[in-house]
Amino acid sequence: MNARIDKLTAVHKEVERYARDKRDRSLDDCVVKIQQCKEEQGEANTKIQDCRDAIKAIEKEINEAGASQTNLRENLRVRKLQKEIVDIQSQIDSYDVEEAAKAKRNFQEQWDKKKDKLDRLNKAVHTLEGEMGSLESQRKVLEEDIKEFKDVNKMYTEQLVKVKISDMANNDLEKYAKALDNAIMKYHSLKMEEVNDTMKHLWNKTYQGTDIDGIKIRSDVEGGASKRSYNYRVVMTKDQVEMDMRGRCSAGQKMLASIIIRLALSDSFGQNCGILALDEPTNALDTENIDALAESLVDIINERKSHSNFQLIIITHDETFLKKLGQNDVMEYYWRVTRDARQKSVIERQRFR
Repeated sequence: MNARIDKLTAVHKEVERYARDKRDRSLDDCVVKIQQCKEEQGEANTKIQDCRDAIKAIEKEINEAGASQTNLRENLRVRKLQKEIVDIQSQIDSYDVEEAAKAKRNFQEQWDKKKDKLDRLNKAVHTLEGEMGSLESQRKVLEEDIKEFKDVNKMYTEQLVKVKISDMANNDLEKYAKALDNAIMKYHSLKMEEVNDTMKHLWNKTYQGTDIDGIKIRSDVEGGASKRSYNYRVVMTKDQVEMDMRGRCSAGQKMLASIIIRLALSDSFGQNCGILALDEPTNALDTENIDALAESLVDIINERKSHSNFQLIIITHDETFLKKLGQNDVMEYYWRVTRDARQKSVIERQRFR
């Protein structure tokens, strides 16, 4: 109830304020102004409608003027064409018909000739155009060739110099090759003579038989200078007659010859090496040849024992041969390889008794 009273009180205050401020008079003024605005709005709408009517009338006149202009333009074109027709007709009337017919015949004759000539010229033009296209392609190719051979003289000179230098170098190399080949052949001959002399000396000292005076190595040359090859064979001599040892000697002679050849080759070509190894050298030798081989080895040892790089390695099971070497006081001791109870290898150093 109090809330309603407060609300009515507030409304009453608002009414009193409205009466006090004389706002009813302001409302009347506003109503008058609204009426005036409506009257002005009506007058403005009337003016707008009049303007629209005037615009429509102007547009109609413009459209009618465009149609009139088109009619006038067409009328002028028709009059111009009529005038041209009259002028052309006057010119036609002034021409002689017979002369015109004659001129037409002449024209027809000339037309056929000129047409044929034109066809020939067109054909010639097409032919020339094709030739020109081909020549243009050739020109482009030649221009590329000119670029490629721009410095052809310089290149030719440089290449010629290279070829001449190569020829001179080849000639020099051929001379050097011949000289080297001759030197190698001479060295080969000298070394083979040296090897054969050593083999002859060792054979005469070691071999106790009389059926062979000595042994030599012969070399047969095959092929030319660029692909030369040698086939070596061992020959034996008797009374200055040489025979191949293959198939003509015993096993002992083969073994002795093999050892002597190795000794001779090592003596000639292995002076700086100084190591000579013989594995079972007494196999297939009889007692006399074994003694002779031992004496030859003793001579070699005595001859080279002063050389610091000389070393002789002999592997043998022949204790007689070993004792023969020891009796000549060339070795103080040797190494014996045996097996112990466990079948292990034992190496022992032993002195000669």
